[in-house]
Amino acid sequence: MSGDRDEAMALDRALRLPPRARPADSRETVRKPLPKDHAEVAKQVKARLFDEERKKRIFNPTIRTIGIDKDALDRQVQEKKILREQEQAKQQAYSNKLLQDCATSLQLDEQNKKKQKEIDLEILEFRKKYQAPETRREYDIYDPLQCRKGQPNRIGDDDPRITLSSVQRFEGEESVTKEQKAEQIQQQRVWLEMQIREKNMTREENKNVERTWQETEHTTVQRAQALASLENECRKKLIEANYRYNQALASEQKMNKSIMEAECNEDKMAEVYNAITGDFLTENPELGFNSALGPGKILKSLYKGLTPAMKQAIYDEQANQRAELKKRKEAFDKQEKDWAELLNILARCGTLNDREMQKKKRCLAPNQSSILFEEK
Repeated sequence: MSGDRDEAMALDRALRLPPRARPADSRETVRKPLPKDHAEVAKQVKARLFDEERKKRIFNPTIRTIGIDKDALDRQVQEKKILREQEQAKQQAYSNKLLQDCATSLQLDEQNKKKQKEIDLEILEFRKKYQAPETRREYDIYDPLQCRKGQPNRIGDDDPRITLSSVQRFEGEESVTKEQKAEQIQQQRVWLEMQIREKNMTREENKNVERTWQETEHTTVQRAQALASLENECRKKLIEANYRYNQALASEQKMNKSIMEAECNEDKMAEVYNAITGDFLTENPELGFNSALGPGKILKSLYKGLTPAMKQAIYDEQANQRAELKKRKEAFDKQEKDWAELLNILARCGTLNDREMQKKKRCLAPNQSSILFEEK
């Protein structure tokens, strides 16, 4: 495109043509034909520009020896660079947008958490202020301090709340004495000591369990450390094995490359040998009979005459034909001879039969004449 534009500008400068005018009453530009001398000059200028461009291409060693279009390659490199910069800018913009979205989402999440915390605090404050357990109708049923707030049903035998109809005291009933209270206190002391012993035993068991757990944890840590060290050793061995494998693979690739080069050289030598000893240079006469039209067809362009094998085959076929012809002639002569002998035998037999018939006729002739005479 740039070359065409430069040529057009050079043509305009060479011809010094005035700019084309657009008619007022038409939307299309009217192209006037150039005079004959102007057309000739334009043709000469175009040819001269073409020759100059051709000289540049011919005398440029880069294009002549390598055979590349450096301008096109520079344009491709520039286009790739622009595309790479655009892609990097796109990725950077995407990363910035992603970071901005992440920051915005974190900020919104923090605001939501803060609002939820404020709502929870307001709910707790409202419950403490307006929904206290003491204000409930059935709080006296499950009040934990009900026993402390109330009075026992019976304070003693002289409780003024107990009437005669309550039947709380009978004749002969023992009243609560100091000995009973002492025994009760002693019994409570024994129960308390038992509870203390049970708590101490429970504490000792918990200590033993804690000690066992610590020992187990220590053992687990040691085992984890041993496994980590073993894993590190295995990783080192694996790295060493991978290094050895890569070395072996590199040596194998190098050997395969040398083998491929040797095979390539052998193929080249074989190709040269085949070209030297091939049918084309040696003018193999068998090529003229390998036609794609079918067996028995001859390629006139590659026909070099009959091969020795074909000649020998023709000679053998001629010998076979002569032998067969001789056999046929001998068989025919023998057959003719047999037929002649057979005819002679048949003629002799016929002659003998004729003679025998004649004898019989001569013998029967007198008898027939006498019989005919008698009949008469």
